[in-house]
Amino acid sequence: MKKFIRNFSIVLLFVSLFYVAHIIYFTQNGILVGTYVVKNNNHELQVVKLSKSTYGKYMGLKEGDRIIVISGKTPTEENIKGQYLAKAEHMKIIRGNHKIDLNNTEFISLNSSYSFFIYIIPCILFALSLLCIFCIYKVNRVKDTYSAYILIIFLLCTSIAYLSAGGVTRGYEINRYINLFTFLNVPVLYFHFLYQYFKELKLKFSAGYVVSTLYILPVINIIIEIFQKHFAFQLVTNINLVTFFLEMMVVYIAIIFYGLVYRKKDHFYLLKVLLISNTIAFFPFTVFYIIPEVLFGQYIYSAIVTAPFLIIIPLALVYQFVVNKIYDIDFLLGRIRYYGFLSIIPTIGVVWLNILFDSKGNNFNIIQITVFVFLIFLAVFYIKELLDYKFRLKRFSEKYNYQDSIFKYTQLLKSVSALNQVFMNLKKTILDVLPVSKAYIFEITSDGDILYFDRQNIEPDWQPYKKEFDKVTSEIGKIIEINQGFLMKIGERGANSYILLCLSSINTPRLTRDEISWLKTLSFYTSVSMENILQIEELMNHLQDLKQQGSNPVWLKKLMFTIEE
Repeated sequence: MKKFIRNFSIVLLFVSLFYVAHIIYFTQNGILVGTYVVKNNNHELQVVKLSKSTYGKYMGLKEGDRIIVISGKTPTEENIKGQYLAKAEHMKIIRGNHKIDLNNTEFISLNSSYSFFIYIIPCILFALSLLCIFCIYKVNRVKDTYSAYILIIFLLCTSIAYLSAGGVTRGYEINRYINLFTFLNVPVLYFHFLYQYFKELKLKFSAGYVVSTLYILPVINIIIEIFQKHFAFQLVTNINLVTFFLEMMVVYIAIIFYGLVYRKKDHFYLLKVLLISNTIAFFPFTVFYIIPEVLFGQYIYSAIVTAPFLIIIPLALVYQFVVNKIYDIDFLLGRIRYYGFLSIIPTIGVVWLNILFDSKGNNFNIIQITVFVFLIFLAVFYIKELLDYKFRLKRFSEKYNYQDSIFKYTQLLKSVSALNQVFMNLKKTILDVLPVSKAYIFEITSDGDILYFDRQNIEPDWQPYKKEFDKVTSEIGKIIEINQGFLMKIGERGANSYILLCLSSINTPRLTRDEISWLKTLSFYTSVSMENILQIEELMNHLQDLKQQGSNPVWLKKLMFTIEE
């Protein structure tokens, strides 16, 4: 099966390249596929045939219309490509005894916002998809996983669905079926990828029969589309939109459900990233287009405006699949909440200033504007200062109260009397906060030998990180991040260094500035505690030696008695 999917993904890649090149050629030349014209003796173009879904119908053309002017000029040979009408931005036609002006709203121009959404963004998405596919092939040469090929097919289907959604090539009857089939398969392939990806991680994510059932839905919709003439057009459109909505809801519910199931495992973070990216991508298209269109027959924002948000889904998947270290989504969202709250003041101020400016007309001078803008930003920075002071122990951008955690850690260090107790408290503190599941302590000797500190337990496989061990010993608090965790120097004893190795079963997010500062502070307190404990141990050993010699002064006997108490 893996071989078939691999070969199918390669074939689909070349087919999609041909298909996209075909669409780009027709779009760049403004060829209205399905709008058949001929040139008559009066140097006019006469519409002789219109296919069912040609864009000529959307422009208002009808069979028998005579086109007398195109973009202010008499029609020329460049306005006919093969049998199709081409490069018709503005037209004057004669229908019966009436002259009518028609405009091509989908005429490709860099100055057109419509062209940006319907053509430029889809082309950029396809180019990004090709780049992502190259990265996936490169990474998968070693892994050779089944899920990688599903992800490739998913990217290609997403690009084709977006690029075939509008434009001049809609005149092809088969283009409608290609668009519908790829569009409805986007959520299915998304779900299939997650199912296979977690299966390779030896974790359950839904069941195989759910995947098979979802693949049937696009086929059913294609059959309905073929027999569309037996149904109302709006009914068929609503069926397609509702099918897409149900498919996405299945994906959404599965991510939430298994996120709750694995909430105490390392993979919860991956599901959380997918859930957030899925929400950001799906929310505009659902709330502003699908629901209003199905319920009220009138959307708030058109699909060409809301659909670009769906690009977030494939990019998030590829980013997770390809990169070694991902960014901390909680940290990013925390920053957005914090600065979003601060942005309320300048937003209100600018809107108010704009209203005031409109009401006064030209009576506003540059000095008044400068004063108003200055006062707005002064208020923003002042409130930010108050918020930073009031919430200095727990800011909006922090997931955890790092200063409180450090305080608790220092309280624990008061009661320790041995190195293993210090390390145990350090590991517990870090495991409670960071998305890592295992923590180990190593001692690196002056000769470069790496010794596992807790010899009572099974020694972990540290060999893949030998180079990182050599680099991290330069200073206390130095941190080196690896794919599934990080190393940090936490103390030293003479020429020997103590290193903390934290690992997870999945690739961990990059450490944020708050986390790095917090870890460095922990390493500092740990180093001080280690130094104190080691000095006490040396003092105790020295005192024991003096005691055994039998020549103890009175002050030393009192000190020994106090220590023993």
